[in-house]
Order: sequence, then C-alpha cells, then structure tokens
Amino acid sequence: MPVSSISPTLLAVFGITTILLSLKVLFLGAATAATRGKLKSFLNSEDAEWLGGAHVNADPEAVARLGRAHRNDLENLLPFFACGLLYVLAGGQAFAGYIYCGVFLVSRMVHTVAYLRARPMLRRNAYTLAFLVIVSLGVHTAWMMAQGLL
Repeated sequence: MPVSSISPTLLAVFGITTILLSLKVLFLGAATAATRGKLKSFLNSEDAEWLGGAHVNADPEAVARLGRAHRNDLENLLPFFACGLLYVLAGGQAFAGYIYCGVFLVSRMVHTVAYLRARPMLRRNAYTLAFLVIVSLGVHTAWMMAQGLL
C-alpha cells in the first residue's frame, strides 16, 4: 500500500505504545541496577570492589526477578515493534491496530506487575495474551502484505 494510506492516528497510537513500553524496559533495567546497589550485591568483582559490596555468583531474588522481567520485556517488545511497524506501514486498519496496541500495552504492564509481585497465574495469563497479540498481528500483517503481492 502507498505511504499515503497510513493512518496518522494509528501511527501515533503505535508510537505511544512503543514509547511507553520502551520506557518501562529502561525503568526495569535501572531498577535492577539500583536494587543491586541497595543490596550491595554485585556479579562483577570490579563493581563490588569499586562500590564496596560483595561479589556474588548469583543475584539475590529481588535483583533476579527484576532482571527476568526486564529480559522478558526485551524478548517480547522487539517482535511487537517489528510486526506493528510493518502493520502500520502496510496501511493496516486503524481500529484493529488500536486493539492490538491497547491489549498489548495493558497485558505487558500487567505482566510486569505480576512478575514483580510473584503472581504466577496472572503473569502467565498476561504473557499469553501479549504473545497471542504478537502472533495475530504478525499473521494479519503477513496476510495483508501477501495480498498486496497478488
């Protein structure tokens, strides 16, 4: 589809969703480092020496949990960003795009809260919902693009 068929509103919604989730990833990374500092527990011996803490082989649970939530976000945001950007560029329907963005944003926020509060069922359900959004968005986008080739 030509660039002129891109919905400016959908592009803004997708952009805001991506920015909010990217900021959340940055926050989790900073929170991981801050928690390490607060607990004076460092994986690198030079950090322990420099900051006056202990060198440990494994992170304390609070640090490890933040790190796992951060890593999980990184694993999910990249496919969402790629599929979503292609959807917008392919001229996807705005209403469906709003739903994709809204459901993904809420489910990833809930996933983080559930992860940090050790709520496994809620975490799994939020993860699954976001996963299904990415799959649906990807299939929808691929279908649209394939139709453009025919």
